[in-house]
Amino acid sequence: MAEEERADRFPIGLVYVALVVLGAVLGIWGAFLVPLRLPGGVEGLSVVIAFVGNVAVGLSAAIAARDLPAAAMPGIGWLVAVLLASSVSRPSDEVIIPGRLAGDPGVAVVGILYLLAGLVGALAAVALASFFTRRAERPTTKA
Repeated sequence: MAEEERADRFPIGLVYVALVVLGAVLGIWGAFLVPLRLPGGVEGLSVVIAFVGNVAVGLSAAIAARDLPAAAMPGIGWLVAVLLASSVSRPSDEVIIPGRLAGDPGVAVVGILYLLAGLVGALAAVALASFFTRRAERPTTKA
């Protein structure tokens, strides 16, 4: 019986690695969009991508893999990539997410919101996945 279960289950370690890489790609993509201004001066597309992307990928991963830790893997990849791209770990002339710019004071606000939205999105994905995976595991009995 245990051998049949192992044969049916895709190697979850490979799934985790793929999800971490997907989260890192999402983080780098959003980081490059922090200074982007849409027509009309609208800014903050990266913030939306950070939140919605982390929630969507994390929740989809947990539902598809039927495994709660899968929801956290994209958030971990996103966090590592963003920390490497931010001014926290690099000298001030080699960053992707700037802390401040003299000519554009709004980019610092967008950068901070990007970091916060991504973290909240990753936590929301785990919380929602916890709800859905717990609900799927409950036995359904009719009285």
